[in-house]
Amino acid sequence: MRKLVSLLLISLTLASQIQGPLSNPIMNELEQTHLGKAFLKLLSLKSKAQQFDFSKLYAALDDLQNSIKSRLADEQQAYQQDEVQYFTDKEFFSGQITQFQNEIASLEIDVTDFTESRDLLQIALNGKVDDLKEVQSLADGLSTRIKKEEGIFNDQQNQYTNAVQALDQALQLIGQLRDGSFIQNRSVSFLEEGLKQLQHQRIMYGPLITALTQIMAPSFNDSEASAKVQKLIQNLRDTVVKNKTDLENSYQQIRAIDDHNLSQYNQRINNLSTIVIPTIQAEIQTRDAQIQTKQNLLRDAQTNFKTASDNLDNTNNRWVERTNEHNKLMDQLLTQQSLFPKIVNQLEGAGVRRR
Repeated sequence: MRKLVSLLLISLTLASQIQGPLSNPIMNELEQTHLGKAFLKLLSLKSKAQQFDFSKLYAALDDLQNSIKSRLADEQQAYQQDEVQYFTDKEFFSGQITQFQNEIASLEIDVTDFTESRDLLQIALNGKVDDLKEVQSLADGLSTRIKKEEGIFNDQQNQYTNAVQALDQALQLIGQLRDGSFIQNRSVSFLEEGLKQLQHQRIMYGPLITALTQIMAPSFNDSEASAKVQKLIQNLRDTVVKNKTDLENSYQQIRAIDDHNLSQYNQRINNLSTIVIPTIQAEIQTRDAQIQTKQNLLRDAQTNFKTASDNLDNTNNRWVERTNEHNKLMDQLLTQQSLFPKIVNQLEGAGVRRR
């Protein structure tokens, strides 16, 4: 449009300054270009300006000018509508950004809290596992000691029982000596066997062994001495029986304490292994699921935040481009509009007047 108007103005100016007819060579040369043809047409119009009605030309110019005015108004209206839409979109995306920022901050706090809670649960679980190992070790150690002490006790009980039996045999031998039945039914091998039995039971009482050895001699015939030996053996038997009873009582007391402690250990092991540790493990699994859920929501919020930020940036960029396009188009249309008075002046100066 701008080039067309410029061409029209130049042609009108040249045509208005020509006086008289043009030579044929000049006419031929002008016929070779668009500008020349326009010039010749306008020159012809000038010469016939008084003969023709140019109302249609001015009507066309008026229509063109009105069209530009309409385009100016339409563009301004469209720009205002786009501006309203821009601020609506900007407010919407800005609200989304604020919303997602708040969600991200809240979810980050939740993830931190759940993670710290999970860490504390893990510490508690590790502590309970260590407790279980310690109690299990104590229970195993106590069980081992109980079995060992039970074996020792049984051995000692057997020794005491065998010792009592051997002493009973010795008392029987002394009794036979005192009532003379031993002399009448002498059995040296039987007496020696009794002494060996005492020796095997580790009752290494020197006086008793010596006395029994003397009694075994064929020439021995001292009832007072045999009575003393009998009393000695009886006292020894009573002592062995008492020691056996004391050992059994002491063992039962210690065993009762050990059994109680072992029961306590086993109860604690059962409580830790079936209740406490599984409960903490279940809580850790719950925390892990909560953390995973919050992390998924956090990633979604971060993605939504980025999308909203990109949308706002794109909206701002489009508005900058739209504003630049609007300003450029308005400048072009206003420039074109300003050309119409000049065109009319040039036409009137060339004799092409409105009727």
